[in-house]
Amino acid sequence: MAALFALIVAVPAALVVVPLWSADDGLSEGSRAPRDLIARRDAQYESQVLTERARDEAAAEVAPVLYPVDPAARAEQKEALDAFLEEVSAVRGESGLSTQQRLQRLEPIAEGLQLTQAALTALASVSDEDFQALETTVRQSVETLMSQPIHEDGMIGRAIEQHLAALNPRPEDPQVETALRELLRNFVAVNTEINIERTEELRENARANVSPVISTWTAGQTIVSEGSIITESNVEALRETGVIDTALEPYDVAAGLLGALALGLLLGVYVYQFQPIPPPATRRLFLMAFAIVVTLVAVRFILPGLLPDADTRYIAFMVPVAAAAMVAASFADLQFGVVVAVGVGLFAAFIGATAPEIPGAGFASSLEALEVGAVFTAAGLAGASTVYRAERLSRYVLASIAVAAATALVLLIFWMLQNPQGHESLAWIGAAAAVNGVSASVITVGMFVVLAMVFGVTTRLQLMELAQSNSPLMQRLQDEAPGTYHHSMMVGALAERAAEQVGADALITRAGAYYHDIGKLVQPHFYIENIVDEHSPHDAMPPRESAKRIIEHVTNGMELARQHRLPGVVRDFIPQHHGTRLVTFFYRKAINSGETPNAADFAYAGPRPRTKEAAIVMLADSCEAVVRAGDDRGPEQINAVVDAIFAERLAEGQLDECDITMRELQAVAASFKATLRAVYHKRIEYPAPAADETEVTVGANPAPGA
Repeated sequence: MAALFALIVAVPAALVVVPLWSADDGLSEGSRAPRDLIARRDAQYESQVLTERARDEAAAEVAPVLYPVDPAARAEQKEALDAFLEEVSAVRGESGLSTQQRLQRLEPIAEGLQLTQAALTALASVSDEDFQALETTVRQSVETLMSQPIHEDGMIGRAIEQHLAALNPRPEDPQVETALRELLRNFVAVNTEINIERTEELRENARANVSPVISTWTAGQTIVSEGSIITESNVEALRETGVIDTALEPYDVAAGLLGALALGLLLGVYVYQFQPIPPPATRRLFLMAFAIVVTLVAVRFILPGLLPDADTRYIAFMVPVAAAAMVAASFADLQFGVVVAVGVGLFAAFIGATAPEIPGAGFASSLEALEVGAVFTAAGLAGASTVYRAERLSRYVLASIAVAAATALVLLIFWMLQNPQGHESLAWIGAAAAVNGVSASVITVGMFVVLAMVFGVTTRLQLMELAQSNSPLMQRLQDEAPGTYHHSMMVGALAERAAEQVGADALITRAGAYYHDIGKLVQPHFYIENIVDEHSPHDAMPPRESAKRIIEHVTNGMELARQHRLPGVVRDFIPQHHGTRLVTFFYRKAINSGETPNAADFAYAGPRPRTKEAAIVMLADSCEAVVRAGDDRGPEQINAVVDAIFAERLAEGQLDECDITMRELQAVAASFKATLRAVYHKRIEYPAPAADETEVTVGANPAPGA
């Protein structure tokens, strides 16, 4: 998993620093120049863009070559026009028809033609003289227009308008002109085609006759002014003059690959050597890899465009690179958060130096490169150390202040080193630090909550909610099994304090202690702490059956934990707090009654404690129960009980599968002894009340109205 984690980090890291694509993303055609773009070297070259544009213009000036006009098309349109006009004349020749009646007779004749009502009305209502003139004019116009080459529909309208403009005499009556225009539009049609082969030949000749366009630029000459739209020819000029350099340098590729490999190895080897990830480790590793990769990608697309910081606005330092280390510290340990802070902080500076988005971007000096690496690393260290084991959102507010303070401090140091001339930069430093701190904390909280849900990882905020006495299961335990509830609270207090002494996770320990016995909710009356009278149900049961009922609180607890969706880190305490121990009371009872019991029938299924926290809860559970059950709770007896239980668990091998050391066990034992002595300290014996004590008390507090 450590190797896979290193690979998941290294591959995207390589992609963001190895120049496998053009670095001109910010200077593409159609974008605005972010600054004056000035030629970096002299250049004289044949402009492919301008030459191609000139050739296209020359080709466009060549008119299309047409085939001769088709006589059949002309005859066909004239014949159709004559037929239509004859039918219109026949209607007009009928005597006694009103204009409206003529109109009704003409509508079927005009079916299929695109004639407006105005045109039809003109045909029906104009005088015979005007109609005859219209007939003559439209026949002549169709003859004239159809004799001209028309090779596409788009030409018809233009040809008609040009013809009408030159027509002499032109109809004086607007109705007649309307009818004329619409008749022409219906009876003038395409009558030829373009000779494509000949046209293309002429256009290619025109293109070939255009000489190449030579562009000349001098170093220092402005190619594109700030804010201007970049054209295709501008992009060509920027490339030719060295402003945009898209050449793939083998050494740059090698440097990027080695840098990404170094980052992946740093994190992967640390994970493998020190195993800082608590369970579920796989999901946590993927979650942290996701956070690191997202941070690096964000740096790749944001940072290069903000450097160099010639105006000392410090906007580049608003990028919340510290979020990666803060997420790592939230889901792993502080040491891993520190490693991520250093690795990601330095790699962010490497990105800024190797992947400029805009020509001229990058670091103005080696001091600026050091400044970027130092700021991002310091911010990550401050954030990680503040959010580690955060149990309340207020810690993230404190983390934003810590990140802002670290950012401002480092920026202030470098500001002093660069011979400052004005103090307005201090305001920009403060703004950059504040934005960095707030955004890093907000992003960390967002990732902390959202990614934890996506990857199924329990957060400390969830643990904090579970470790409250008013949680649903704890309320049930208090109501239905009060003895078990108070025992769990006491075990939680013992275990939490001991965990703090040895550097274990006190919050996980407390939550595990609270829920380790929730299985007793199923049959609370079978457990001694919940029996309120002297009669126990075990009195009438054989030892083997009693042991079975006692052991069932583990399986019942696991089922309740699943029903209530307790996180795995808490659920693990339920089977591990007894390990593979025997239910010794009933096992010994069976032996004393003359039976030859099978030890497996009296043993818990386990597993044994696998974490330091689970081991502490196992020991606290036994110590609290034995001390509570004993009659002698003096300091010496408490010390003896604790020592005996620790020795017994070691002898049984119950602690063999966890990483707790003998020195830590001694510290845990000392903590248990101190806590138990404080709980069961000797009480003073009050003397019997004096004879007048009640009278004095009542006199000091007279009844109302007295």
